[in-house]
Amino acid sequence: MKSFIEEARHKQIVGAAIAVLAREGYARATLSRIAKEAGISKSIITYHFSGKDEMFEAVYRHVENSAGAYITPHMEVEADPSGMIAAYIRNQIGYMKDHRDELLAIGHLAMSHGGENGPEYIAASAREEITLLDDLMATGQKRGIFRDFDRRVMAAAISKAIESALTEWAWQPETDLDAYGEELVALFLRGMERRNDD
Repeated sequence: MKSFIEEARHKQIVGAAIAVLAREGYARATLSRIAKEAGISKSIITYHFSGKDEMFEAVYRHVENSAGAYITPHMEVEADPSGMIAAYIRNQIGYMKDHRDELLAIGHLAMSHGGENGPEYIAASAREEITLLDDLMATGQKRGIFRDFDRRVMAAAISKAIESALTEWAWQPETDLDAYGEELVALFLRGMERRNDD
């Protein structure tokens, strides 16, 4: 178990890594830059982490856990799959609005450090998101709320649409993320809902 001081130092390093990743991108997020951002020596980072890979995994998991803690309570109060998917989309965007650097940081990691040869934790996170959405859609189809459609395609489309909001916001900071999120909710719920002629 880490001591309080070790936990605080770990958190400090992760925060500095997030700031550098968000500002500089993956390629320029060196241990030296992160140490400078944190106001510590590089040797302190290597004491707490075996290298960049372990540190970046800590960054990814920190943001993933933080986002989950923000989004899950909003989903749990919904009574049906439509409401839960709407809450998922809306609060993914809401978390993004309040945690710009965190989302930019893991966005850089996913783009530059992910893919077929990337670390398993990034691939696992993507699979978990698709599975969550797939399960909600399956429930909605069984209840007759949603029409028949390929759930994996729809889940992937939702995931990528949320990612596109981050890209749009990164390039256009004046983007109204609340409105963006509501448009995505309307788009996907209308695309999934069962109509009388289905």
